Amino acid sequence: MHLGRRDKVPFPASYKGFQLIRTHGRVHALPPAADMERILETPGLLDRHPAALSAATLEEVQRLVDATDPTALVPEVVERVDGYDVVRYRGTFYAVPGGAGAIDLDLPEERQRFGVLTGSGPEELARTIRRLATGTPVEFAGWLPIYKVSGNCGAHPQFKHTGAPPAGYRFTRSAPPPSKRPRQGRVSKALARANEKFRKLTRSIFYAARVPFNFVLPRRGVSLTARVLVFTAFVRLLFTLLWKGCRPGAALSFLQTRHLQSQLLLGKQELVFLTSMPYTFGQNPWVIEIEDPTTLFYPLVQNGHTCALALSESPYFPIIKALLEADHCKAILTHMRSTAELVPALFQSEAIAKKVIYAPLGVPLPDRWQRHEPRPDDEPVHLLFINSWCQVPENFYVRGGLDVLEAFAILRERYPQLRLTMRTALPTLDDHYLRIIEGGNIRIVNRFLTDEEMAEFHATSDIFLLPAARVHIVSLLQAMSYGLAVVGSDGWGMEEYLEDGHNGLVVRGRHGKASWADPEAGMLRENYEVMYTPDPEVVAGLVEAVSRLVEDAALRRRLGRAARSDVREKYNSEVWNRGLQAALDRASGTNRAQVIAARIGEPAREERVTAPAPAQR
Repeated sequence: MHLGRRDKVPFPASYKGFQLIRTHGRVHALPPAADMERILETPGLLDRHPAALSAATLEEVQRLVDATDPTALVPEVVERVDGYDVVRYRGTFYAVPGGAGAIDLDLPEERQRFGVLTGSGPEELARTIRRLATGTPVEFAGWLPIYKVSGNCGAHPQFKHTGAPPAGYRFTRSAPPPSKRPRQGRVSKALARANEKFRKLTRSIFYAARVPFNFVLPRRGVSLTARVLVFTAFVRLLFTLLWKGCRPGAALSFLQTRHLQSQLLLGKQELVFLTSMPYTFGQNPWVIEIEDPTTLFYPLVQNGHTCALALSESPYFPIIKALLEADHCKAILTHMRSTAELVPALFQSEAIAKKVIYAPLGVPLPDRWQRHEPRPDDEPVHLLFINSWCQVPENFYVRGGLDVLEAFAILRERYPQLRLTMRTALPTLDDHYLRIIEGGNIRIVNRFLTDEEMAEFHATSDIFLLPAARVHIVSLLQAMSYGLAVVGSDGWGMEEYLEDGHNGLVVRGRHGKASWADPEAGMLRENYEVMYTPDPEVVAGLVEAVSRLVEDAALRRRLGRAARSDVREKYNSEVWNRGLQAALDRASGTNRAQVIAARIGEPAREERVTAPAPAQR
């Protein structure tokens, strides 16, 4: 058959109201309510968006669209309750705060950011809304723009507990609605092509020069009252730091890292809950939750590089001390007993020591979990290794990824039934490690996983490997909650939750090398450089621990069930909320019965705590 000139058939832009896009070898269909421009601008969001349909061909996607009820993909407001819109969407009911703007209800991180409530129906949501309405408002500041460039820790799963606040409180989020990024013009593109050093210099000069104008220039969501409040706090804090003898250059650098635009957007609040870093000028009373003392100094001092540091000699030390001693700092909450001991030792301040509150972190107990039922010896035994929540490739090293690969190369020769799943983005690795991966029985999962997919990985694995430089609390507790036999390291903080031979196995080799507490200096010492090559002691420990668990199914079962029992009894949301409530009570001056620890190392007791009343403003 002779073929000649033929008209090109354009790929359709839509089908039955769905927006179509062909990219990366797949065809995607987005429902009418989806913000296509935003989804495409966010890396990886198209592949993981729950409402997006995907298939190999246009015809397959069209069949998926034909089988979908388009009305179910459009949020429907069914009623309004005390400032909330109760919305029915995809079979679930949500309560969306009024004024939050357009929210993508399919994304858990966005629901968390704007304080969206979830319930089984309008009646349940109405009860929740009215219960929360009587609680003292606490502004969750994790949405601030500065946190997005600080490891996005405000969205870390560690802070999911803010979705279920303790009795008497409710978390609010005053984040302005997201705005669409303007398209780059010719000037912007030209600047992007300019020399990097020149751009950094001009940006620094520009940002320094515009600081005074930020208080008066118009910005969406920033009131005149907020400008005056933040400007006053900025000046007051600057003069306070100078009066206390802080170096002018260090004081100005510190103030710049607080990110003026974030402080303006935060405005005036009754009480602010900060995550990990004290990003504040002190314009509001605040409570902070930390895992270790180093994050109090971020980004001026960073984790992983404190092994030889004399923190008390840093020019930023008196600045942080003054910030924590000030009356607007109400409480310092931590889930690490070591941190509760280090902070008072570091600052040598009675005022700061009185503000420290310790409570073990808690996680939900999943219904589906690994029961380690008896099975044939030749059945696969699944090992699970997970990189950090933010999936930074370099964190593969900090989690002990190299040691896991080295150990597995030995273990799979002994036990052909072993399978290793590594949920991680891989850094650039030497060919030696690529050959180990290519050797078989290793699955690398380098993509976003939904909560359901992560639950599946946990529930179907047997052994959880975490030979990390230090504790990674959410990963550890989640693995324990699913009843996995955990193999952890002796890195800082790990053994506060993981007891060798009781609820897991502890491999030696990290303490004193990668991380350790220095009680005299009050510091967490860390040296992540040692994690960029495998440690023979750790590798040998992993081989021994995993071998024991492979050969002794009863040991796997006993450790896994003890770990899950500990989560049920000790590391649950109720226990954590007692500590959170103690911190918030202290901040708000509430006299309420609660369970707290009188001294670090003593058992908790129930008493009535009278916190000092907030200072008059």
